[in-house]
Amino acid sequence: MVLTIVFGIIGFGIMVFVHELGHFIAAKRVGIGVETFSLGWGRKIVGFDYKGTNYRISMLPFGGYCKLKGEDPYNAQEQREDGTFFAAPPWKRIVTSAAGPLANVLFAVLVLTLIWWVGFNVHTDGNRIVLASEYGVDILSRTPPATRAGLQTGDRIVAVDGQRINHFQDLLETVATAPNREIVLTVEREGRMLQAALTPELDLDTGAGKIGVYAWRDPIIDKVTPGSAASLAGLQRGDRVTSAGGKPVRHTIDFYQQLEGRPQTLEIGYQREGISREATLVLDYDERGIVNLGATFAVGVYPTQEVGIAGALAKGIEESWETFLITVKGIGLLFKGVNLRNAVAGPLRITYYVGSVATSGFGFGLAEGLVSYFRFLCLLSIVLFIINLLPIPGLDGGQILVFALESLRRRPLQPKVIARIQMISFSFIVLIAVVATFSDILFFMGR
Repeated sequence: MVLTIVFGIIGFGIMVFVHELGHFIAAKRVGIGVETFSLGWGRKIVGFDYKGTNYRISMLPFGGYCKLKGEDPYNAQEQREDGTFFAAPPWKRIVTSAAGPLANVLFAVLVLTLIWWVGFNVHTDGNRIVLASEYGVDILSRTPPATRAGLQTGDRIVAVDGQRINHFQDLLETVATAPNREIVLTVEREGRMLQAALTPELDLDTGAGKIGVYAWRDPIIDKVTPGSAASLAGLQRGDRVTSAGGKPVRHTIDFYQQLEGRPQTLEIGYQREGISREATLVLDYDERGIVNLGATFAVGVYPTQEVGIAGALAKGIEESWETFLITVKGIGLLFKGVNLRNAVAGPLRITYYVGSVATSGFGFGLAEGLVSYFRFLCLLSIVLFIINLLPIPGLDGGQILVFALESLRRRPLQPKVIARIQMISFSFIVLIAVVATFSDILFFMGR
């Protein structure tokens, strides 16, 4: 948990810092003065002055801020001075306001380009599926699309709408972005190729599409925690579980199905180096009813294809663009009955998500952890770009709209009008922050 918080704060800080750095560079380039550029918020720890700007490190490590000269609409005299924000032509203010979100996009493209150029591993299951309708792990209100389309447990999904599917993560990403839209699956079953058309349902809790399938994961032990139930039962890495509770185990869902009733003991069969063995697991559960097994099952590792710097740049742009499209679609889904408390996250939950991705990624190694961490930061940077450019008071997009209107009028707005807009903006931002933070608190209370 401590590492989750630390990584989350650092990641959140990186995104905000990049955003504010964009404002800073643009303001300097167009001749708008910058009074303060701070890494972090709150009381100054250390700083220095250089060419009219106070550069500082502040106490709270949540990103930073860029204070432009003459941002106060109540100070009419300051607004008439050269080099102040509101004395600058509208186009300069538009450039300065837009530079923050654009910096987030540039950060995402550059980081993703570097990641694809170096290469990375994707830790996920293969493209075989298990039908959720055959198991009671999740409570289903109706028959899922995969079952209605005639898919079967053990099917291998090799393509969606003609696009190749290499592993389960590919399938998840494709389905998640296609709620309420018919897709055609190419399915391999017992050496035969089949076509199945289905329409993913919109998950109102997440805003993603779902078809009602799990990943088929072979029940092969990967890691065993010393002193755990699995360790005391004698299980070792490489053992393959073949039965549980007297029933055959083909995949991990078969195994976890036998834990639904929270048994205190579970008789299992397994194979080690071709020899069949038996053992008894003495189990306990946490406060959420999750079993403390002390063993994990092996996940597939899929290395990315080697690409040159040009190919990496193309991949970086492509992934950024896909994230942009997914985010825009997601915003539209907010008006289609999606559970806002679960689908919309505030700064506390975003920080938690960033930290969780980092700590889980580092479980596979340093390189995998860094890749997972920065890919998630890139995703959030694209989201931050889109949200900030919405024409909403208090956001960069709202400011750009005001400055564009001022340019069309060919005369500046009155300071009182600007002050009222800023007051409304501040109230709006505070309202959003309160709602988002309250949503985050409810989220953590429900964990």
